[in-house]
Amino acid sequence: MMSTVKRMLLVAAVAAPLVLATGTGQAQGKMADKNPDVRAEGVEQAAAANNKAAATAILAALATESDGPAGFRMAEAVSMLTSAEALEVIEKTALTWTTPERLFAAYWTFCGLAKMQNATADAILTKAARDSKSKEIYLKSAAIEALGYAGRSDLCPLLVDTIKQYEPDWDKKNQILTLTCVYNAPKLCKGGDTEVRNQLVLALANVLEKTDAKKDDRIQYFVAKALAEITGEDTYTDPAFWRWWVQMGGKKVEKQHDGPTVAGRDVPKFFKASAVGKRVIFVIDISGSMQHPVNLPPEMKKPPAPPEKKKDAPVTGKGSTGGKPGEDGKKEEKKVEIPPPDYSKVVSKLDLAKVELIHCLRYLPEDYKFNIVVYHTDHNLLDQSTKNLIPATQANKDRFIKRVEALNWAALTNIHGGLMRGFCVNEKGMLDMKVKENGAWDPECILSGATTMFFLTDGSPTISDDTTNHNEAGITTPLGNGRMVKGANIILDIKRMNTFRKMVINTVGIGPHDNRLMQALAEMSGGEYVDRSGVASQG
Repeated sequence: MMSTVKRMLLVAAVAAPLVLATGTGQAQGKMADKNPDVRAEGVEQAAAANNKAAATAILAALATESDGPAGFRMAEAVSMLTSAEALEVIEKTALTWTTPERLFAAYWTFCGLAKMQNATADAILTKAARDSKSKEIYLKSAAIEALGYAGRSDLCPLLVDTIKQYEPDWDKKNQILTLTCVYNAPKLCKGGDTEVRNQLVLALANVLEKTDAKKDDRIQYFVAKALAEITGEDTYTDPAFWRWWVQMGGKKVEKQHDGPTVAGRDVPKFFKASAVGKRVIFVIDISGSMQHPVNLPPEMKKPPAPPEKKKDAPVTGKGSTGGKPGEDGKKEEKKVEIPPPDYSKVVSKLDLAKVELIHCLRYLPEDYKFNIVVYHTDHNLLDQSTKNLIPATQANKDRFIKRVEALNWAALTNIHGGLMRGFCVNEKGMLDMKVKENGAWDPECILSGATTMFFLTDGSPTISDDTTNHNEAGITTPLGNGRMVKGANIILDIKRMNTFRKMVINTVGIGPHDNRLMQALAEMSGGEYVDRSGVASQG
């Protein structure tokens, strides 16, 4: 992250005219402050000037901002820069932000432009979303995400034109752009033109046809969900159905279609929450309260009955060895019967978390990749010698299961730190969070970071990395004094982290946790919230 001194020098260099324009240096000084809330206040104050100097200073501040709550406040302030001279500065500057390092500067700027509903601002957005070079995927993604943020259904054709260009190699090269387009399709289709909606449905059906769900079903999953939200139909994955739907006039089908849906996917589950994609990160609370007893219903206290052995029906045909032959004559693989977890020896909340985690690991398919983050006051990988997402081979799963079995509880509950750590792990390694917290835009994290996070806690946040009263927190005062102890700030910062990552966050509460926080994290990411305790508290 940029140091305070460097931030002050940069803002001072580009914002010197602001002092003359406004008659005060307060805004300039605030935009270089160490406190993100003060920086946001400085941007808001400067935006009131609505001139060239103000726009120049604000864009300089946005170029270095990495705090979620502050960034979204700054985006709202940009919407005040409606003068011709301010918009000229924005166009000349923001359209050059084509690198991943400037992704959020562009996004927050475009959010402000999108909220203006101004012809000049819309022209800038069009240049970024549609008229930019095909390789400028970060600029395009920032513009389209901003259109979704502002609900600009009138500019939905920009989204349609982009999705029509989709090709299978995007799943590796341009996945950020694919996911951005798909995720924002329902937002930009609300109350829009019927013909534009039909064109969008056909473009998404084309993506369904071309994406390879066998390698990674994430694109298929989100496309089917977007189509369902747009049309009111179920989450069908057959592109032919959606083309037929448009041909039939775009009306809801009276009789339920019997085609496959994303609900029928056979995927790993953790506390009954489903994985999306094949890269999974588990983030597990091991704070002190996890030692406390957990109440289980009577039926879960008994060991599960062993599964019944079923005899294979006689099968004839080419290549048959006891399974059902497919259309090509080859034997279909038998579905593995997965027994329920054994809760009979569970006493504490940590015991319950271990049982579920070990059960999920044990049956994780070998074509998946995974790792585990554990957090209390501190947060780190369960096995600090393995910093990347690793294949779910039997040897790797056995090694991690042994480490899970040995877990013990410790200290306070750093929910924000645990979440942030989960965003920093990818197939090649883990970002150094002490140097730069760029898991929100790092190209390798976008390309090979986790597609699903299973996040478990038994409580509410009590400490964070930005806490300064470490010695007192939890002793003389119940909470740390950091900004990221507050649930509202955590939500906005994880919203920033996940704006372009599109990681599905499934949240599990097994104690008197903050259910508003857990629900918000799941809902914003398309994940599932599981209240395993039944005693969640309102945060």
